[in-house]
Amino acid sequence: MFGFRLAAERKRLKLKQQQLADLLKVSRSAVGMIETDQSSLAAERLLELGSHGFDVLKVLTGEPGATAAGRLLNWELCLAISDRVDAWARSRDITLTPEKKAIVVKHLYLNFASQDRIDEVALSETLFMAA
Repeated sequence: MFGFRLAAERKRLKLKQQQLADLLKVSRSAVGMIETDQSSLAAERLLELGSHGFDVLKVLTGEPGATAAGRLLNWELCLAISDRVDAWARSRDITLTPEKKAIVVKHLYLNFASQDRIDEVALSETLFMAA
């Protein structure tokens, strides 16, 4: 699903796969694998696409950014959560699909945004359930 949304966003911007590959500094075939969910895209790379007109929230959630955000996103918190999810998965030798990771990060962000910090207990509980 993540890959489909990335492809849809690329097409909305009237970019060819090669142009997206150039932005990401990867091969065109790597973009094809990402768009078919055969490969993942690091959160940092997705965030970089935001500066090129990509609606990052739409790619992650399927909702237009203005709707999904509801208020300004704390990108540092979002990235910190993403990093923690990655570290947790690596430490347990677990591979989360991009879609599952996006759902987990979104859920955690929505829980932590009002506090503007990561709640360690809630983080652990959510990751345990996600596994």
